Amino acid sequence: MAILRNSTLSKTTGRKRLREALRLALLDLIVKGKLKGGERINESRTSRLLKASRTPLREALLQLEKEGLVRSDVRSGFTVGPLSSREVREVYPILAQLECLAVRTSARFVATVLPQLSRINAHFARARTPERALEQDTLWHTTLTSQSKNARLATLIATLRLAIRRYEHFYMADSKLLPTSVAQHADIIAALQGNNLEAAIKAIEENYVFGMHALLGKMGEE
Repeated sequence: MAILRNSTLSKTTGRKRLREALRLALLDLIVKGKLKGGERINESRTSRLLKASRTPLREALLQLEKEGLVRSDVRSGFTVGPLSSREVREVYPILAQLECLAVRTSARFVATVLPQLSRINAHFARARTPERALEQDTLWHTTLTSQSKNARLATLIATLRLAIRRYEHFYMADSKLLPTSVAQHADIIAALQGNNLEAAIKAIEENYVFGMHALLGKMGEE
């Protein structure tokens, strides 16, 4: 019986790992625009591309649907959720306030990661591809809020950062915008180095407001 239980557990763990690997692969395709907003996902073609059977692929797609990146319909199957200016307007201000809360409640400990933030920002400034820029920007923000001990807050932030990931890739594709983001990060670091928490909070808000309006502009809105 123990052998059977161990075998079942091993199979379950293997399925979970496969599903997560497929979720990440699909997420990468969506973020990079290889699966575009509004595009129907051909399961047969995608399963061949990712070298996986359709059952775990469908499980991965259902997880992405829960995360708001994919939609499903009985007749048309799965489609990539379209880029939405409404989503940008809704998510960016919320994420800004959550990040501010994380910094405000962990202000005593943020000083320990300031050298790391400066190094990451330097790497961000030298990024030459949208993928590298997105990687460094995400790492920067994750590090900034890493000293918060509020697990629920961290989960909310991580969930919303996932929701904006493809928007951030769209933003990072415009290299003219990156110097502004780098300078805003530097302002946040400088405020924290000077123990000026309120200036840091204001700079974080400005970073998100700028990103939101830049995205809306790129999406054709005033």
